[in-house]
Amino acid sequence: MTYILRTHDLTKNIDGKEIVSNVNIHVEKGEIYGFLGPNGAGKTTIMRMITNLWKPTSGEIEIFGERLTPKSYNTLKRMSSIIEFPIFYNNLSGKENLELHCEYMGFYSPDSVKIINTAGVAN
Repeated sequence: MTYILRTHDLTKNIDGKEIVSNVNIHVEKGEIYGFLGPNGAGKTTIMRMITNLWKPTSGEIEIFGERLTPKSYNTLKRMSSIIEFPIFYNNLSGKENLELHCEYMGFYSPDSVKIINTAGVAN
């Protein structure tokens, strides 16, 4: 099993407040994940840590089989992200938007889209 992204006990504290707590994500090659949850759930914070914009307080991030460090320039060149408003159609759910995007990119299969809820459970 090849993982494109793995996090282990990813945690972020800001001003003494724990924003993200012990997040463990395992994304296999070919899967597409979406983060859904209310404002303040930690979605943007996790994405900022994965893209190396913010450093985790504790825990580890592995991308393309390599541990993410402040000098992971070659690893970061291989990825891109849209963190804030990546919705394509306002009348579709987040999952439906991802499924549509996968389909027109030619990567869709019934199990390709998994949604992580704020409790860290894949749906």
